[in-house]
Amino acid sequence: MPFFDFHCHPGLKPQFSDPAKKPSPWDFINAKLALSRDINLSINKLFNETLNSQSNLTQLLQNQVKLIGVILHAPEQKIGQGLSEKKIVNKGSVNLIDKTQLAVLASGVHSFELITEELRWLQEAVPEVAGAKFKIVSKSTDFDEADNNTVFGAIIVEGLHCFFNDPNALDAKEKFLANFSSFTDAHTVVAINVCHMQQNPFCNHAHGIQFINPAYFYPTRTGITQWGREVIQLMIDKKILADIKHMSLKTRWELYSWFKDENDDTKFSQPIICTHAGTTGLSIKDRAKFLLKQPVDKGLVYEVAYVKPKSKHAGDCYHNCSSINLYDEDIANIFLSGGIIGLSFDQRILGFADENVLLNVTVPHDVEYISHMEADFFLGPNPTVLPVWPDDTDVWASEDFEDLDPSLYVKMHRKFLLNNIVHILWVASQHASIDLQKAVKQICMGTDFDGLINAIDCCKTADGLEQLKQDMKNELPPLFNANGLAAININQFLDDFFYNNGKNFILGRIKLMRG
Repeated sequence: MPFFDFHCHPGLKPQFSDPAKKPSPWDFINAKLALSRDINLSINKLFNETLNSQSNLTQLLQNQVKLIGVILHAPEQKIGQGLSEKKIVNKGSVNLIDKTQLAVLASGVHSFELITEELRWLQEAVPEVAGAKFKIVSKSTDFDEADNNTVFGAIIVEGLHCFFNDPNALDAKEKFLANFSSFTDAHTVVAINVCHMQQNPFCNHAHGIQFINPAYFYPTRTGITQWGREVIQLMIDKKILADIKHMSLKTRWELYSWFKDENDDTKFSQPIICTHAGTTGLSIKDRAKFLLKQPVDKGLVYEVAYVKPKSKHAGDCYHNCSSINLYDEDIANIFLSGGIIGLSFDQRILGFADENVLLNVTVPHDVEYISHMEADFFLGPNPTVLPVWPDDTDVWASEDFEDLDPSLYVKMHRKFLLNNIVHILWVASQHASIDLQKAVKQICMGTDFDGLINAIDCCKTADGLEQLKQDMKNELPPLFNANGLAAININQFLDDFFYNNGKNFILGRIKLMRG
């Protein structure tokens, strides 16, 4: 059975290595510790899991992942800076990470150089598997479904910052526009994330990184800037889609308003996509309902901690209701626009509590930061006096996993993934203007493998895809039946979710763009 992945990073990790010795995107890259016999160093479990989350091109080929949204991404300045401050990295103890290269990343002036080099390396790296190839799909006829020796990639750029040289230079805007134009003229770019983890001049982002100093990644602005509107218009003119992942809620709302027909809010001028999503399980009106404590004023931002609300669809499942995830209205807008949702395989995004948190947890929770400039929109006029969730009913309480056996994580993580799928389709089924049988064609897999994630234990790499599909075949029917989704054909849905939906959407967009 072939597979499709909407959001895959086979070329990211080599960017952290010594350029003269960087590993191939075809190879498994193990972030081992370089220890002498007499030295013992500890490494945070989540940090280690993150460094080793991976699907390389060999794994993709061997597991019939025929087509991917191949993500080009320049690690942001603050990521380079934050990693450099990790003691274990600073000592040179992680073999994957080169201190000199981190300094290059931390300078923040090489983003466009990094993505062009990443694309070149993906295309020129020599596989050890005889006859294996990686090929960029520039026009729809470049994709050959019968070719079992090739991994095909459609370009998605994660973050408009990737088109900068020095963002603080006097001619930064001119260089940015020249880079954007030259790259998108030369290559078929299906989609771009307007923002990523770090503040940028185009729009405000949602907080979304956990293992580096959070202050480096505070979202401090509001909505879409004038320059952001100009660049998004350039994207529209070139039929490049806006990927809403990483946008703040207010930013997303402004984008929806822009793309909607002013006389009919069920009609959109452009499809909206989210390539690697999780769900809050909530309507937007409930965005501040599940507070662990009252928001804390940190200066430019409010720190907001949420308890984890219980799923209405699956027992013992919970949601991450941070605003980086999709609210029910986000889901509806994507479906109505003719867009598509890719499901992330990041266990935190899907609602599971990070494993390093579980070790000494009091109450499972998620933390994010809301810009002062968006606080009134998100939290109302008095953020620091909002009521907190009163007790441990309908949320994940500490006693719920006091005796939880880590050997159960594989099954639990799979259930959390299914819960997100069911919730997305349930939202579609409840909307008067959304056809459920159409919506089942608008959801796919977007793992974020080889990104900065802690992948679900049931599928840490592409090696787990076939087993995951088989397990889902057994576990989805009762969930569909219990949530008003019994009309969905399970076998067809799984074939579509894992392959057909994403493939058809990507190739359809490329045909529209370049033929």
